[in-house]
Amino acid sequence: MKVQLGEKELRYLREQDRTDVTLDLEEIPSNCCVGRLPEVKIHHCPPQNPGHYRHFTVHGIHIHVSKLLRTQDTLTFCLSGFGPFKKLGVKGLNLIL
Repeated sequence: MKVQLGEKELRYLREQDRTDVTLDLEEIPSNCCVGRLPEVKIHHCPPQNPGHYRHFTVHGIHIHVSKLLRTQDTLTFCLSGFGPFKKLGVKGLNLIL
């Protein structure tokens, strides 16, 4: 698997003094027939159980991806929002209901 982190996203992480990005699977209970809704939770700290994650380093940023997340061949980080409302997101995940 390949991880892409663009200049804009890298600059954002460095401005925030972040060196770790952890991607976790969070299941939100739902009242519908599905029973749960999968969501991705992004943390800016290393994981507590490193053995449950795949680890990558891109431009000095440590990326930790939960082994519970199904990924495509490439994970691409993207930045949305502006000013104090900027938010880091990720593309290339397959969330299965």
